[in-house]
Amino acid sequence: MVRAHSFDGEIDKTRVTLNDAIKGMDAANAGLGGHAKGDGRLDTINFPVEEALVRETIELLDRWKTRSLSLVKELDLVTATADLQHRRLFDEKAGIDTSGVQGRKIGLGHAKPASIAADLEALLAASASLDEQFKTTRSALVRSFRDCEAHLVRIIERRRHIDFDIEEVQRQADALIPRISDRRNGAPSARDADSRSELEAEYHRLLAEQDDLHEQERALQPGRAALQRLIDIYEELAHVLNAQIAAVNAMTGKLTVDIEQRIALLKAVMSEAVPPLPATERPAPVAALITAFEANVLAGHDLAARKSRADDVFTRRLEPHLLTAQATHIAPPAETEPET
Repeated sequence: MVRAHSFDGEIDKTRVTLNDAIKGMDAANAGLGGHAKGDGRLDTINFPVEEALVRETIELLDRWKTRSLSLVKELDLVTATADLQHRRLFDEKAGIDTSGVQGRKIGLGHAKPASIAADLEALLAASASLDEQFKTTRSALVRSFRDCEAHLVRIIERRRHIDFDIEEVQRQADALIPRISDRRNGAPSARDADSRSELEAEYHRLLAEQDDLHEQERALQPGRAALQRLIDIYEELAHVLNAQIAAVNAMTGKLTVDIEQRIALLKAVMSEAVPPLPATERPAPVAALITAFEANVLAGHDLAARKSRADDVFTRRLEPHLLTAQATHIAPPAETEPET
C-alpha cells in the first residue's frame, strides 16, 4: 500500500527548494531594480556577487523542476499500479504478462478494494499538496519574470542613452579631424608669422578639444560595459524564468488530468466494492479535489484522450530526450549495398 507520508518527505524537500529559489528571485530582482533606477554608481557593482546570486537561483529552480518532475512521474506510476490492481479484481491475469513497470510492481499478488482505495486517497493527498505548490510556483515565476523583464527594459534604455552619447562624442571627434589636418598643413605655408601663430594656436586648441572628446568617450565606456554585463547576466535569468513557467504549465496540465484519473478510479473502486467500503473522513485538500471533480460536468469526459495529450506535452516539454531515444529506437535500419 501507498501511504501519504511516503511522498511527504520529497514534497517537503521540493517545497524548501522552491522557497529558497523564490528568495533568490526576489533578491536578484531587488538588485536589478536598484540598478534600473540608477541607485548607486555603476563602478561599485560587485559583479561576482550578482553572478553568483543569479547562478544559484537558476540552479535552485532547476533542482526544484527536477524534483517536481520526478514526483509527477512517480505519482503517475503508482496510479498505474492502482489501476492494474483494480483491473485484477475482475481479471486475475491482468498485467501478469505485461513487460512494463506495472506488471513488475504487482507481481502475482492481489489487492483488496480497501487497500486500493487507501492508495488512491494517499495519492490524492500528495497530488493536492503538489498542485498547491505548482500554483504558488507559477505565481512567483510570473511575477519574477515580469519584474525582471521590466527592469531589463530600463537597463537597456540606459545603455542606449550611453550608446547615443558615445556615438555623438565620436561624431564630434571625427568632425575635428579634417579641421586639425587643415590647420597642421596650413601653418608651415602661412605668409606671415602672425598667421602662422594663429594657425598653430588653432591647431593646438582643436587637438585639445579632440583629446577632451576622447576622454569623454573613455569615461562613458565603463558605464556602458557595466550595463551590458548586467543585461547579459539578467537576460539569462529572464530566459530561465520563462522556461520554468512553461515547465510548470506542462506539469500542472498533466497533474490536473492525473488527479481526475485518480478520482475516477477511486469512485469506481468504491462503487464496485462488495461489501461496500465504509465512509471515511477525508483530509480537506482531498475532499476539495473530489468536490471540484463532482461539480465539473465535464470531469472524467474523454479522460484517456486528454491524458494522452497531457502526457505528450509533458514529455515534449520536459523530457525531449525520451522522444529522441524513441525516434532512434523505431527508426528503420539504414539500407546497405548488397555484397557482390
